[in-house]
Amino acid sequence: MGSTSLGEPGAQGMVALEVEEVKGDELHLWDALVAGSAEGTVFHTSDWLVRNASLQDRTLILLGCYADGELIGGCPLFLSNPYKILKIASSTTIATPYGGMVLSEIENAKQRKRELHNRMIIVSILEHIAGEGFDHVNLVHSPGLQDIRAFTQNGWDPRVYYTYILSLHDDLLKNTSKDVRQNIRKAQKHGISTTKQFDPEIFWSLTMSTFTKQGKKPPFSREHLLGLLDLITSKNLGEMRVAHTSSGEIVAAEVTLWDPKMAHSWSAASSEEHLSMGAASLLCYDTFTGLSNLGVRRINLMGGNMTQLSSFVSGFNPDLVPYFGVEYSRPKYAILKRFKRE
Repeated sequence: MGSTSLGEPGAQGMVALEVEEVKGDELHLWDALVAGSAEGTVFHTSDWLVRNASLQDRTLILLGCYADGELIGGCPLFLSNPYKILKIASSTTIATPYGGMVLSEIENAKQRKRELHNRMIIVSILEHIAGEGFDHVNLVHSPGLQDIRAFTQNGWDPRVYYTYILSLHDDLLKNTSKDVRQNIRKAQKHGISTTKQFDPEIFWSLTMSTFTKQGKKPPFSREHLLGLLDLITSKNLGEMRVAHTSSGEIVAAEVTLWDPKMAHSWSAASSEEHLSMGAASLLCYDTFTGLSNLGVRRINLMGGNMTQLSSFVSGFNPDLVPYFGVEYSRPKYAILKRFKRE
């Protein structure tokens, strides 16, 4: 357990912060922090993190930052020990695009007070991480964390990533590109339609088809994917929508997750022989429309870091939004990484 005393100059007293692992009987406090934090996403929830760790047989720790016993910040870490000689921690893992810091909110606070509050939490957690002796730490924060100065000023290396966030207003077609509108009409002319249907086996089959046509292997096993899909249905974390031909053949599917802030386009797959029929565009449009009807106001479309996906997703006219990662490495990690390259 680490202890740090930080506070605002001129304030009465100093705030004593303690950083320690969030215990199993405190997971409800972790989830409350995630729900109320600007940085918190479905990928930060204890259900998602614990299931992912279990499916990969990895050690998960939830670092919590406490002020007078109150949980005010935290960071999930998945631990690994490659080659049995490196001690590595990462806030993300397979099928989990974001991890990183979650910070409590201060109601009606001005900018300076918010910055001091966030900084003291982050620095306290970083000091604790430094004391754990990790050879390499990689944190990828959600788009909700836009200020990473506390990391860079403490020797961490920054990384910039991009995602797309789409506002789900009433007239989605009005602002989409001409290509998207044409593809939607093409799919409809071919008799393709979409419905909500949660079929894990179909999704795995389409996923295999998608990666096979790219000459790649999926980043997860069948058991891992089906385990996460089971979590999604059992905890009502999202939905699956499929596109099918008039004969009933399913040609594309998309899984969308949600949290109190927005929806997330988590994973999609399609059959290669139907790529030119516009099914993907229709599937996305119907997904967005359905979410809008449920009262969801925004969706994170992902895909901002891959050229082909960016080209497709940007056709719906979303906002390009940066998000940040930070890394810290000790000399042993850098030496072994260089040796492996050579």
